[in-house]
Amino acid sequence: MGYNIGEVTGYAGGPSDWTMTADLSDPSVTTVTGDFDLVSLVTGQSVGEANSYSIAQFSANFGTYTNNFVLNPDGSFSFDIDRQAVIQSGVDQTVSFTIVGRTGSQSDDDTVTVTLLICLAGGTLVKTEKGQVPVEDLRVGDLVPTVDDGMQRIRWVGSRSLTAGDLQDNPNLRPIRITAGALGDGRPKQDLLVSPQHRVLIGDWRVQLFLGEDEALVPAKGLVDGQNIYVDDTVEDVDYYHVLFDSHQVIFTNGTPTESFHPADYSLGAIDADMRAELLELFPEIEADSGYRMTARFVARVKEAKLLTQVEI
Repeated sequence: MGYNIGEVTGYAGGPSDWTMTADLSDPSVTTVTGDFDLVSLVTGQSVGEANSYSIAQFSANFGTYTNNFVLNPDGSFSFDIDRQAVIQSGVDQTVSFTIVGRTGSQSDDDTVTVTLLICLAGGTLVKTEKGQVPVEDLRVGDLVPTVDDGMQRIRWVGSRSLTAGDLQDNPNLRPIRITAGALGDGRPKQDLLVSPQHRVLIGDWRVQLFLGEDEALVPAKGLVDGQNIYVDDTVEDVDYYHVLFDSHQVIFTNGTPTESFHPADYSLGAIDADMRAELLELFPEIEADSGYRMTARFVARVKEAKLLTQVEI
């Protein structure tokens, strides 16, 4: 029977390319961890720790954005994220490393890639004072109803375009499609396309049971069930948009409550340098690392969000 090495802690991808997105909006997220096991080529199931292989690290593409990488003999690994370096870079950062497993004359290469991103996709309808408006048509000063604070004026709108090549090179940036009604009656009213880390407001018995909260902001990628909510591989290119208010808000997109842009930590890395400079000019308190820290609701981690997909609404 042939064997391979495979990542067994839940990363997307496989059998040789593994992707994940570290959600740095949660201040407690400072470390990335994972584990490679010996996997049967026939069943695809783990048959033991990867120490049956000789494992070596090579082709690391970490730059200045991580520290203290550890690859243990059993195939488990961890590294620290240099949050300050990511913020100061002003652009998305993608880091990766490759390990090789050998048994006898056979070898197997596996690559892990980690990327940071958050935003809304073009074509998304945002509820405003004037009715439903495509996110790409929103302008500074437009009034938008929020769940918590009534009408709020948009202070800033930014965007990021990803080509077919970008999505091919970084499949973990592919949009998540939340199909109509996937979150309940009329939520969303029509399919909603968002970036993997864009957060949706969930408030039902599942949130109370699993998270101990009445409501929570949940990353879209954590809700993926492969049927009603899934990574849309058919999208050839996508424009992601950022809508900012004076404070973090919950707004209505395609009839579903989702978050506005939160300019803390990794989300500043989702915009280009010129947009970042404009944003910091409008909101100097962001650069001072104060005044825009609170999120509108409890923010669930991806692994916490996955608990919600285990039971039906």
